Amino acid sequence: MEILDKIPGIIGYAVVSADDGKVEEVKGSSATALADLTAYFSSAGEVIKNSLDMGELKFVSITYGSNRLVIVPYESKYVGFEMEQDKQPQEILEHLKVLPTVTVQSPVQVPRNLASKVHQINLLIDEFGGESEREHWFDLLNQSLSVLGREVAPILGVVEDNLAFKESPPDYKEDDFTEALRYVVDFLVKKAVEEMGSSQARAKVQAVIEKMR
Repeated sequence: MEILDKIPGIIGYAVVSADDGKVEEVKGSSATALADLTAYFSSAGEVIKNSLDMGELKFVSITYGSNRLVIVPYESKYVGFEMEQDKQPQEILEHLKVLPTVTVQSPVQVPRNLASKVHQINLLIDEFGGESEREHWFDLLNQSLSVLGREVAPILGVVEDNLAFKESPPDYKEDDFTEALRYVVDFLVKKAVEEMGSSQARAKVQAVIEKMR
């Protein structure tokens, strides 16, 4: 990382992947196992941050001997740089303002009743579309989603060939999402009746009900 090579006061640095801790780069004159320390303490910092709900992790600072290791998130990586202990991390971080920090997204959390409705819709798509007509039924699904309210539509969508919540729905909008998903189910079932007749549509809906038990 050329930008780190140009910052005065850095003894050495290591770059590791935030996903699996794989070492991507080690440079400088440090005699410390910077890569191992960066991988270990970046992971530990994330665990502590999440456990204590501390918000965004800006940097981790560890002192040892006469030096200090400062670990900062950068894109999908962690950068650990060693500096003299009497220097403050901010002295280096000032130079790193051009480096974007990692945004840690909270996992999508969906109430059970809404998750059940989404699962039902995905099963209906499977039943109605089979192997050969899935694209057609996804087109119909997207058609039904397009008429939902502005506060509902952006949060629901097709992700990797399945209907899914793209983000956690607000608690105060749960009823709105329930009604929206009911509308989607009714829309798909009506289209199934139109295209394959009531008997076949009813049989496929019953198959979905059996799968959900």
